[in-house]
Amino acid sequence: MPCIRYRTAISAQTEGDPLPAGVTEQELSTHLTTCLDCHRWSKRLRALRAATDDLLRIRHSGAPTKPV
Repeated sequence: MPCIRYRTAISAQTEGDPLPAGVTEQELSTHLTTCLDCHRWSKRLRALRAATDDLLRIRHSGAPTKPV
């Protein structure tokens, strides 16, 4: 199965959505342990999601934003 299918599953999992039809948690886990590119992609996506969540939390808290 091409990596794009697993990356779609990783995206869904990161967003809290169900995995696409035909991809199980076990299959995704196995792929992530055997495919270094997808493993790295998953880590970057999760880090981006966490950073985005942090920024949204700060924005909604009413805290003033700091210039970068």
